[in-house]
Amino acid sequence: MMQQDPPADTHPRYKTFVRTILTHRLLPCAVALLAVVLTLPSLKVGIIFDDYHHKLLMTRSDSPIRLLRSPLDMFNFFSGTEQDIRKMMDYGFVPWWTFHEGVKAAFWRPLSSMTHWLDYILWPDTPLLMHVHSILWYAALVMAVALLYRRLSPSALIAGLAAILFAIDDAHGTPVGFLSNRNALLATFFGVLTIIAHDRWRRDNWRAGIVVGPLLLAASLLSAEAGISTCAYLAAYALFIDRANWRRKSLALAPYAAVVVLWRILWTALGYGIKNIGIYIDPLAQPAEFASAFADRAPLLLLGQLTALPSDIALALRPASVTIIWQAALVFLALLIFVSVPLFRRDPLARFWAVGMALSVVPLCSTFPNDRLLSFVGVGAMGLVAQVLSTVFARSGPRPRPLCWRIPAVSLAVIFIMSHLLIAPPALMYRSANPMGPKALYDRFMIPPQDPSIRNQDLVVVNPPVSFLAMVSALAWEGNNQPMPRRFRVLTSSLFEPVEIRRPDANTLVVRPRYGYYAWALDALFRNKKHRFALADRVELAGMTVEITQLTSDGRPAEAAFRFAVPLEDSSLCWLRHDGVAFLPFTPPPIGSTEILRTKPLF
Repeated sequence: MMQQDPPADTHPRYKTFVRTILTHRLLPCAVALLAVVLTLPSLKVGIIFDDYHHKLLMTRSDSPIRLLRSPLDMFNFFSGTEQDIRKMMDYGFVPWWTFHEGVKAAFWRPLSSMTHWLDYILWPDTPLLMHVHSILWYAALVMAVALLYRRLSPSALIAGLAAILFAIDDAHGTPVGFLSNRNALLATFFGVLTIIAHDRWRRDNWRAGIVVGPLLLAASLLSAEAGISTCAYLAAYALFIDRANWRRKSLALAPYAAVVVLWRILWTALGYGIKNIGIYIDPLAQPAEFASAFADRAPLLLLGQLTALPSDIALALRPASVTIIWQAALVFLALLIFVSVPLFRRDPLARFWAVGMALSVVPLCSTFPNDRLLSFVGVGAMGLVAQVLSTVFARSGPRPRPLCWRIPAVSLAVIFIMSHLLIAPPALMYRSANPMGPKALYDRFMIPPQDPSIRNQDLVVVNPPVSFLAMVSALAWEGNNQPMPRRFRVLTSSLFEPVEIRRPDANTLVVRPRYGYYAWALDALFRNKKHRFALADRVELAGMTVEITQLTSDGRPAEAAFRFAVPLEDSSLCWLRHDGVAFLPFTPPPIGSTEILRTKPLF
C-alpha cells in the first residue's frame, strides 16, 4: 500500500513545493485536468480519415463507398463476399491490385462503436462535441493511471512524477485527436482498471475483484483488440508483485485466461479477423511472419515511447534509414537496461513496469509502428522512467556510485527529461491538433473537391504521392456532400519520385513508378506478399483493364498497362497528376511517346 515520503522541510523551498504538488492527494484530478488542457487543440480537428466511414454509416444509406453496416460494428471494414470487394474495386474505392478473394479487415469493438453511435445520436452535426467526448475519455484514463501509480508505488513522489509523465506523453495525441482512434483510450482505461481491481483482490483480499477484474478485461477487449496488452501487466504482476505461491498465482490468472480464450473464440466465430491484408499479421495464424515482424517493429515502438523520436517516422523513410534507426533503438534499449540493472535488482516494482512495458509491445507488432498504439506501453514506460529519474538524482538511499554507471545514467536521465518533460507537452498539443501530421502536408496528399461535371466522368489520378491517401479523398467528398465521380481510378503511388508514362496506342497508358507498385506500407493494405502477381496477369474493371508487364525482384508489379474502354482524350475521362505540391490537370502524351512525371521532393 501507499507509504508517504519523508518530510520535505529539509529541502529548499522550490523542492518542497514540487514535492507537495507531486504528493498531494488531489494529484490524480490535477493531472486529469492537465491532460484536458493540453489536448484542447484537438477540438478543431473535425472529421478525418476513418471518421468518414462512421459518418457515412450514420447519415447516408446509398453511398457507393460505404463499408459499414451496423452502428454496433463500426470497425468491421472488410468482411463481405468477393462480390462486395469486386464492387468496390469497380468503383475504385479500393486499388486495382486488391486481392479480392477473401480480403478481411474486421475488428470487434462494440463498446467503442457505442461511443461513436452516442455521438451521432446526441450531436451528429457537431464534431467539436465528439472531440470533447474523446478528451473526457483521455482524462478518465489519466486519472485511472495516476491512481494505479499511487496504489503500487511505495513513494508518493515517484507515483506523482509518473502520473504527470503519462498525462503529458505526446504519443497520446493521435488517440485523442483522431476520433476513430478513441478505442485505444477505452481499451487502456478498462485495462488499467483491471490491474487496479486485480491488485485490490490480491493484496487487500477484495473478493469482488475475482469477478470485477475479468469483467473489466472483457470490456478492454471489446473496446479494441489492443486490450490483450492488459494481460502483459497481469503476467508481470504475478511475476514480481504477487507474493503467493505459483499454484495460487496460476489460479488467480485463470479467470483472465478464460476471458481471453472465450473472447478469441467468439471473435473468430463471429467472422472477425485479418486475412490477406498487407500491413496486419495475425500472430496465431501467421506465427513465423509475426516473429519476424516483432524483431523489426518492437525496438522502433519502444524507442518511440521512451524518446521524442516518434515510431511513425519509419513510415516516411526508406529501408536503409529505418535500419539505422532500428540499430539506434537497440543501442538505446541496451543503455536503459544497463542503467536500470541496479534498480531491477532491488526493486520488484521496477521489474513489474519494465516487463509490463516490454510484453505489452508484443501484440502491437501485428501492424506497422505507430505512436497511436502506445497507450498501454506508456503505463509501464512512465512508471519505469519516473523510477530511473529518481534513482539517478536521489541524494539518499542505495544507488550505484561508480563513474562508469553515473555517466551513462545521467545521459539517459537528460534524454528522459528532454523528451518527456520539455518536448512532450507542446508536442502533445501539436499532435492532438494534427493527429495525422501537419495539415499543410496532409493537404498535399489529398485531392481537392471537383466541379459537378465529375459526376459523369471517371476521375483518373496518375501519380498521387500515396494512392491510399488519394482514395481517402473520396471519403471526404462523400462525407461533405461534394460531387463524386462516376468512377475513381488511382493508377499508382509516386512516393514523390519520378513516374514514367508511355502511350503505345489510343486507349492505353503504361505506367512505371520508380519503386514499383504498392511500395509504401499503407498501399500494401489490400494485398500481402503471399499473393504475388505474374507477368501478363490481368485485372478487369469497369471501363479499364490492367495488365502486369514487368515485375520487381520481390514479386510486385514494376510496370502495368492500363487499357481504357475509350480513347484517353475522351471527355468521359478526367485526368489529374501531382507535381509534389498539388494536384493539377493532366493531358496524356501523344501516341508512341514517353513522358517522365517528376515531382518536387516532400521536404
